[in-house]
Amino acid sequence: MKYLFIDASENLTHVQTGTEKNFSAKTIDTNRDFAAKITEICDNMLKEAGWEKEDLTHLVVCTGPGSLTGLRVADGFLRALAMVLNIPLIGIDLFKWSIQSLSDKGFEGEARLVMPTLIDKAFEVKCQLSHKDAPTQSGGAVERSETEGAAMRSIAEEGSCHKVSGDGAFKISNPVLIEKKDIPSDIKTFGIRYNHESTERIEPTPEALHKIILEEAKTAKSRINEILKVLPLYIIPSQAERNFKGGDK
Repeated sequence: MKYLFIDASENLTHVQTGTEKNFSAKTIDTNRDFAAKITEICDNMLKEAGWEKEDLTHLVVCTGPGSLTGLRVADGFLRALAMVLNIPLIGIDLFKWSIQSLSDKGFEGEARLVMPTLIDKAFEVKCQLSHKDAPTQSGGAVERSETEGAAMRSIAEEGSCHKVSGDGAFKISNPVLIEKKDIPSDIKTFGIRYNHESTERIEPTPEALHKIILEEAKTAKSRINEILKVLPLYIIPSQAERNFKGGDK
């Protein structure tokens, strides 16, 4: 396995290459010029790994949330490259990446993750992270406290269940928009690459990303319809959206 990953969800572009045994990650300041530099970035990462593009077995893209332009450019570029090379494209969102990072730090229980928009909103998801054997979508009985079980059921009704690396799993709700100024503090709350008085900042780690990629690669397919399913989530509005919000034509 040889993969290339790009995260263009913010001004700093995060890139990573890896195999089953190891990985190499770096952060590049593309200064709002990502579209002009993406080819050079990929070429340099491949050169540093000692690979040609034909050596790649998987391409991986961060689907966001984040910058509309960066996410669309990265997704479109890697989609096209995956089709040319006839290899899978894996999409990984920042919520799942951050939860794996929390799991690696030993966090367990219910939490909220938030990520701000440019104007006045933030995306919010709630999750319940367990380091025990946890039920999957197909079921499975697990002994839990009544409170924990109720929280897991509540979140499961809104979202889905996923495995984390190791002996555990998490339930996650679907993202919703909230007012950025009104981020609740009723449960442990983490800001994804974001500082706020009600949150603890969480940085998604390369180690967590590597674990997710290895797991996702086991079932990833190179079929075109699978590649086209990888779509970006964005929260930073385009200029057209800002104009519309302000009433400009």
